[in-house]
Amino acid sequence: MSTESINRATARQARSFIIAQLAATFILSAILLGWYWPDSWTAAYSALAGGMIATLANAWFAYKVLGGTPSEEPATVLRGFYWGELNKILFTCAMFVAAFVLIRPVNAAALLAVYFFVHMTPAVVNIFSRRK
Repeated sequence: MSTESINRATARQARSFIIAQLAATFILSAILLGWYWPDSWTAAYSALAGGMIATLANAWFAYKVLGGTPSEEPATVLRGFYWGELNKILFTCAMFVAAFVLIRPVNAAALLAVYFFVHMTPAVVNIFSRRK
């Protein structure tokens, strides 16, 4: 298998993970919007913010790691993964700070719960895709 075909397969898998995360984000936000309690709008847009933080951070990581030219050197590939992960962590922290500072009122429980659920979505997709 050539390096180019491996990169295409990896990019396709990353794209499917990001699409699954977007779907989970919108579905969970819609569920919370339909839930009848006094602050369902707050829970829904807080959930949307939490899911988008997870999705955008993973999309940014995929872009940083898979977006460049393929390199054969293991040290260069490893350095790209480290920098991509560091960027992802910093991006996630910045987005959480922005969410808690800019969104008023915010439902912290919905934001964090959906963030963690959406963050775990690629693992679930990976388990189900291996069964095919």
